[in-house]
Amino acid sequence: MTSVVCLSANRMAAQNFVSDYTKLYIGGTVGITLDGGTDIPDMIGFHGAYFFNPKFGAGMVGRYFKHPNYKNFVFAPAFFAHWGRSDSKLYFPTRIGLGIDRHTYRYAETLQDEFVQTTDNLFAWYASAGIAIRPYNWLSISVNAEYASSFEWMDFDYLGFNIGLSFHF
Repeated sequence: MTSVVCLSANRMAAQNFVSDYTKLYIGGTVGITLDGGTDIPDMIGFHGAYFFNPKFGAGMVGRYFKHPNYKNFVFAPAFFAHWGRSDSKLYFPTRIGLGIDRHTYRYAETLQDEFVQTTDNLFAWYASAGIAIRPYNWLSISVNAEYASSFEWMDFDYLGFNIGLSFHF
């Protein structure tokens, strides 16, 4: 009889744990890159995902970066993970994905020439890792290191740091 009560209690606790996690997750970020464009913030991002379980999900990410001579907009489907203890308010969000970088840049052949603007759509990748606190079940605040670039224009300057606000449904 005691084992039946214990098994039932464990099963109910597991069901509550699984039903307590939020499946939808959307948010935005603002920050700066190491390149240090003229605008502060020079990087704006968004993300949204559906979580299959408390740890793993899939969704979309986007990141816009502006520099005086070029602009990048990376848009990618991504894998999402929330690492850390499931019952903790502190967790470690990560995102990684492959997508498209719409890279727009300005250049001049010589110093006397006018600037020409060109846009390329290139194959790109995106990665983000950070630390987040979830003061409420529906809200989290994070600090992230983030990199997004095409494989053709890979440069250390595209690494950025941002602050994010996410909503959980």
